[in-house]
Amino acid sequence: MDTPAACQIERLPEDLLVHVISLTSPGDAFRATAVSRAFHTAADSDTVWSRFLPSDLPRFAKKELPRTPPSTKKGLFRRLSDEPVLLPRKYMRMQLDKATGAKCFTLSASALQIPPCSRRADWTRVGSDFDYTKRGKRF
Repeated sequence: MDTPAACQIERLPEDLLVHVISLTSPGDAFRATAVSRAFHTAADSDTVWSRFLPSDLPRFAKKELPRTPPSTKKGLFRRLSDEPVLLPRKYMRMQLDKATGAKCFTLSASALQIPPCSRRADWTRVGSDFDYTKRGKRF
């Protein structure tokens, strides 16, 4: 009698599963935990979630994360995707996109400096083909 496919997955080395899952997206890694115990263990590893965190995170998150940061890289990813982090001078915030891991920035209006202008001719309207209705797009 043949062994079910799920049992065959359990036989793969954990390092291989970790590597494969780290090549996917954060959303896929979240879903991989439901496949099997082996996938759950691999998908929760710090190695996988280190790949989804920005490489320049220490520069962005310095002194901005809570005094007791999450104990795992997955916990840190969840924290940064669920709650925006105020960046130095508090003029902008950064949040990770939960599906892709992309950094999304929000600028404060006070951070923008537009020089005063008295003539309308000094202003040029710039067209944009950006569709604000598309799901997942961030400015």
